[in-house]
Amino acid sequence: MAGLNSILESAKRSLNANQYGIGVTSHNIANAGVAGYSRQRVMLSASQAEKTHYGFLGTGVDIKSIQRMREKYFDKQSYAINANLGQASQRQQVLSMTESLLQEPSDLGLSAQMSEFFNSFQNLATHPEESSSRNAVVQRASLMTNSFHRLSDGLTETKTNVSNELESKVEKINALLKSTAELNSAIVNASSQGLEPNDIKDQRDKNLSALSSLINIRVSEDDNGSLSVAIDGTTVISNGNYQQLKTGIVANSIVLTTLTSASPVNVTGGEAGGLMKLYNTTLNEYQTKLDELAQTLITQVNNIHSAGYTLGDPAVTGIDFFTGSDASSISINAVIEQDINNIAASADGAAGNNETAIALSKLQNALTMNGNKNTVFQFYNGIVSGMGSEIQGLEQETQSQQLVLDQVNSQQNSVSGVSLDEEMTNLIKFQHGFDASARVINTVNEMFDTLLQMG
Repeated sequence: MAGLNSILESAKRSLNANQYGIGVTSHNIANAGVAGYSRQRVMLSASQAEKTHYGFLGTGVDIKSIQRMREKYFDKQSYAINANLGQASQRQQVLSMTESLLQEPSDLGLSAQMSEFFNSFQNLATHPEESSSRNAVVQRASLMTNSFHRLSDGLTETKTNVSNELESKVEKINALLKSTAELNSAIVNASSQGLEPNDIKDQRDKNLSALSSLINIRVSEDDNGSLSVAIDGTTVISNGNYQQLKTGIVANSIVLTTLTSASPVNVTGGEAGGLMKLYNTTLNEYQTKLDELAQTLITQVNNIHSAGYTLGDPAVTGIDFFTGSDASSISINAVIEQDINNIAASADGAAGNNETAIALSKLQNALTMNGNKNTVFQFYNGIVSGMGSEIQGLEQETQSQQLVLDQVNSQQNSVSGVSLDEEMTNLIKFQHGFDASARVINTVNEMFDTLLQMG
């Protein structure tokens, strides 16, 4: 009877193991199309054998665990790639929108407006006393200064939008930090009870993947199954605890800090990193160059114009053509707007003299920028081409990082992805195992009946 009991127990274990196998297979099939799901498998091992007079007799099979199939190395690789991709794509997106403000090449662009401005002085030199020529100078100057204002205002508005977008990203980061810390606690709690919280781990990995696209992170696993997350040395998740981030302004630059420390977090990647680089560096550099161009135009035009003489009796000298000091403030002198005769075309005050107008028209070809190495047009074209080159470089980097990420994801999918063909094979295997175990139980029951009838 003891032998039959052992056989019956062995068959029951087999029945249970195959039943679990079918359950896990069903779970895999149901989640085959779910993003971030890692396939699972039942880990089986032979149960401890019994010692008999004839040697050790097997007692069936034990379910050791339900294992989640995932490669941590690929996850860590993807976090780094996500950070690079997030930063590059965010910068490329914003700079592409900024480039559209330039409207180059077109008649509405600053380059064309500067050209028309200088050409209006050439026309004035031909007709220094005609009102139409003087009105044209004011009109062209107005269009050019408006272009400077539009570009400067556009850069300022872009910085405001970048700041607002960063606030939105930080909200998402904080939500993911909170959720991931809570998942850490759930995983530790389940693991302490001997359970395998595979689906919770999948959700945690999805959180970390999303987080790594927003900001650079470093992930390490603790002995209790929780994950610690740091941003370049600043720990933001430890077990079930997390640090929230906030934005701040230090020396006109945006920084991120935790709520418990004033020390800036070193953000080097992710969409947040891209936005911070745009706000703190890139957009400031373009604004500085635009201001430098406007300042040079103001200074050079005023130097020549103030030395010339107005049209009038008596002719007056010493009048600046522009006021202001940068792209946002460059304006036509009010005395010129009020009276076009205050435009200085003459170098000596004599009627018909046009030397000042000629000198102003030639200013477009003068080497006045970059330490007298470039003209204003060469300098501005450098701004335009530099932005275009930066955007192109970011597009190439985005494509390159996406390609690498696709490769890593493909490698991870080869480990964790669900193959329906494989699952169907497993389903048939477990079904046959279940049926066979049931037949063993039926056979043992028949043997019991036979023995009882003999008794």
